[in-house]
Amino acid sequence: MNLVNLFGNKSKLPEPEYFLAIEIHESLIKTALWEVLEGQPEVVNVGSYESWADEESLINGVDSSLDQAIKVIKGQPKRVVFGLPASWMEDEKIHSTKTKLVTRLCKELGLEPIGAVTTNRAIAHFLKKREGMPPTVILLEVYTSKVAVSYVYLGAVNKTEEVARSGDLAHDVEEGLTRMDLNNYPARFILTNGNGLEEESQQITAFPWTDRLPFKHIPKVEILPIDFSIKAIALTGGIEAVQSIGFEIKEAVEESNLVVPEKTPSSMEELGFSYEETAPPPSISLAEPVEPSEEDLEPKYAFSGDEIGSSPQKKFHFKIALPSLPKINLPHPPRLSYLLFLVIPAILFLGLIAYLFLGQVEIAIHFNPQKVNRQLGIAIAETLQESIPTLIATKKTFSGSAQESISTTGTATVGDKATGTITIGNKSSAPLILKAGSTVSNDTGKYSYILQTAVTIASASADSLDTISGKATGVQVTATKIGAEHNLLKGTIFSVDSFSKAIAVAVSESDFAGGTSRTVNAVSKVDQDKLLATGTEKIKIKVQSDAQMENPELKTLPLSDIIFTKKQFDHNLSEEATTVSLTLEGSFDALVYSQGSLNDLATNELKSQIPAGSYIKKESTTVSLENPTKSGGIYQSKVMIEASLYPEIDEQKLAEFIKGKSVSGLRHFFEPIPGFTGVNIKIFPSLPFITKILPLRNIKFDLVSN
Repeated sequence: MNLVNLFGNKSKLPEPEYFLAIEIHESLIKTALWEVLEGQPEVVNVGSYESWADEESLINGVDSSLDQAIKVIKGQPKRVVFGLPASWMEDEKIHSTKTKLVTRLCKELGLEPIGAVTTNRAIAHFLKKREGMPPTVILLEVYTSKVAVSYVYLGAVNKTEEVARSGDLAHDVEEGLTRMDLNNYPARFILTNGNGLEEESQQITAFPWTDRLPFKHIPKVEILPIDFSIKAIALTGGIEAVQSIGFEIKEAVEESNLVVPEKTPSSMEELGFSYEETAPPPSISLAEPVEPSEEDLEPKYAFSGDEIGSSPQKKFHFKIALPSLPKINLPHPPRLSYLLFLVIPAILFLGLIAYLFLGQVEIAIHFNPQKVNRQLGIAIAETLQESIPTLIATKKTFSGSAQESISTTGTATVGDKATGTITIGNKSSAPLILKAGSTVSNDTGKYSYILQTAVTIASASADSLDTISGKATGVQVTATKIGAEHNLLKGTIFSVDSFSKAIAVAVSESDFAGGTSRTVNAVSKVDQDKLLATGTEKIKIKVQSDAQMENPELKTLPLSDIIFTKKQFDHNLSEEATTVSLTLEGSFDALVYSQGSLNDLATNELKSQIPAGSYIKKESTTVSLENPTKSGGIYQSKVMIEASLYPEIDEQKLAEFIKGKSVSGLRHFFEPIPGFTGVNIKIFPSLPFITKILPLRNIKFDLVSN
């Protein structure tokens, strides 16, 4: 207790307490300076935005950003709350691959970490505070090389998927949402993590979401300001952190999934930070009592302090009137130090009693579960089958359509054919008749040309082309292939069709011209196959979505490939085009069954194989079906079951053993649990010294598989 405050100037406003917030993500650093003044949190200043690529640039970037953040105050705060990507956190601790980096950052900059929170959870929590109601949105953290897709349901991050950037953000986000496999998606996207997200916003806005995934409405797209995330870390996660170390906050503080050290120093080490022992607070010595003066006896003493069990803002006043006494030798009246000597132990004792009976503790027991993998043969039919487990299903025929379009990846060479005129000489004694389409070739045979019209050459009167008879001039020819290499020079000698040069020969009258070629984008077989596969899958997804609209539990199991009634590409194979589209229509047969019925069937069949003292949870059990085969008039399939075995714990008996025990001596109570690896203890409220022992009631357990 700060004794000076009891007698200080009550009208003097308290000095603000300053803290830091640091946000780190893939390539960007953000910082903020914030304060708690009269129980109200507020961001004072935001630091510069710095980029980083390695440890050195991270430390230098944080240092530079903090210099800008704290330049508006005197002094240098040290206590900091971190905002980190979801991939940097694991089991409510900083991931083991990042602890060395964060520890070095704190050590070199002299920072004292008081908590860590994932950026997406801080944003979700801050959105709830800003909008006055818990939001349900899709949060996109857009990084340079990846995008983190988070499904926020009623203000809490439900699922997160990270997808590598491919150049098409909308398709990357679609991949992340597809992995989540939700029944429907909220019609609202929120983008964060930097300036210049307008182009990314346009990509998300223009994408046909209602055609691709079960969106009920066209989603709205919103870009958060660049400083939104760092303010969220400071004003939500940070507030929870400072409250945990004894600060009184006037506004209601809700759970934001902040990882806060519960005690010093072991819990700081559990977060992944290195921590040095601090010296214990100096003891307070009470002065020896002295004889009171007359002035001490006359006035009424006024005390101002904290009401027991209430917040520091709720003050109370009381007065003790001392009667006038005759000046005789009586024992000295009690001084303030004696009163404090009596009051403080009483308050501590009452606080201890209240903690023991009203305090709460959550104990997370971490263990490595034993995995069980089983394969089960079942029948799939409309009625139960004898002597074989049966999944009730209905056979239906489904039809659907899809339209897909992609950029072409193939290439083709296009251009024009060279043309020219030749003179054909006939060296034989008989007329030479050449049909349209006859060919002439140069000496190497590499370049060939086609006669455009039929021609008749009279018999020769001499063996020379210069004779008046025996030749035809101005014969039009066109190259058989495109390309500038067919633009041959005047005077080129050609052989004529299949005749030897002793019978017929030709020569170009002028330079051939017009031959050109170029490489262009064209439709490839790979493009057509990709469109067909995507369209087929889209039809199946649409069928599954339609079935789930009737009942979210329903699943479809295709019995055959899709029979296409329409398959039309807008460009043919090898045709020049930058994009190619496909219109697809078809139908297929499928079995419709309930996923819940399948899970119950698998669980019941697995129960007999579970060892005593263990059990399985539905949420940690994976059940899948192989494609069915028809045998004896019924469909049969194999069910793959993968489950984790949880140890059975007598929670009531265990709570009786550990209540009132020292926190540091609890581990041996949990070591007999199969697969036990560690324990994480959270005590509410967190009080100095007192929370080193467990309360006597309100002890809850949670098994957490590694």
